[in-house]
Amino acid sequence: MTQQALVLASRWSNSTNRRREGLRAAHGQDAEILTDLLLTYMRLKSSRGARTSTLTLDHYAESLRRFLAFTGPPESPTHALNQLSAEDFEMWLLTMQSEGLSASSVKRHLYGVRNLMRALVWAGVLDADPSAGVRPPSETTAAHSRKRALETDYLTRLLKLPAELHPTAPGRAARDTCLLMLGGVLGLRAAEIVGLNTTDVDLSGRVIRVRGKGRKERLVPLTGSVQNTLKTWISLRGSVGASNVAALNPDQPLLISLTHRNLGGRLTTKGGRDIAEAYYRALGLPREMWGLHTLRRTAGTQLYRATRDLHVVADVLGHSSVNTSAIYAKMDSQVRREALEAAERLRSESAGA
Repeated sequence: MTQQALVLASRWSNSTNRRREGLRAAHGQDAEILTDLLLTYMRLKSSRGARTSTLTLDHYAESLRRFLAFTGPPESPTHALNQLSAEDFEMWLLTMQSEGLSASSVKRHLYGVRNLMRALVWAGVLDADPSAGVRPPSETTAAHSRKRALETDYLTRLLKLPAELHPTAPGRAARDTCLLMLGGVLGLRAAEIVGLNTTDVDLSGRVIRVRGKGRKERLVPLTGSVQNTLKTWISLRGSVGASNVAALNPDQPLLISLTHRNLGGRLTTKGGRDIAEAYYRALGLPREMWGLHTLRRTAGTQLYRATRDLHVVADVLGHSSVNTSAIYAKMDSQVRREALEAAERLRSESAGA
């Protein structure tokens, strides 16, 4: 069934249904139905449509839940969803900032809930988006100063942790090492990592097929260490949670969940983040460095340090423009330090000439 057909078969299939269901969900602040409305709207009406990434949808659903916690319990909400003003949103932003959220996190949550407001307009619940004129907080520091990557020695220690912490569970250790390497060595995005299937891995050809943003595919070469880790994991995968599944079925996820509730199912983005953050915690990394994207930033920074070629960085990481890759040059303090020292040597040589 196509994405469009699913929408047509849903409770949002026509304007009368949309308004009735939307009003009911807004009045009762029903998180499940409001999330369904938001995701349906994003898939049907957003600029990316059905190509909207699972990670984006997950983030927006998380933002909706956070906003509903702010508006109050359904039986006695502090802020009714059909009576919101711009000031209510501004108060919410201030509340999140007071809780210690970064400006970028606050902005992401605002954009998620703004899409809910647009969905409610589409459903006929609201006449206009009350958040339209609300501006997110601005960052006080440059992006490359806010975003940090792991230094080489920390990455090396991180990649050794799964085997050290799970000596009696080689399957779990291999899966977790794969996750960390796919992000920290190859620079894959979180959604790209969990979206990999077993047939995307070509061990003999030493490449992995990755589906990136906008469903664009690219082939990423495998380093020797990543190749060996993938080989180990694939050999153990069937014994730790996928024993009842054909090993190379095209639909089989490369990385699987090992929790009882979803044993053998595809590892989710949240599951991957939780795994990585457990190792960050064990390594003693500050909380602001947690998250799967830290691994991608680390890979990008080290790749630029090794090559000094933004085109190579863009090609490996799947950037559509080298301008996006330039952030890794700015993030690498070692590159800047070497440039300053080289300039100093030139001045010294000129002075001595």
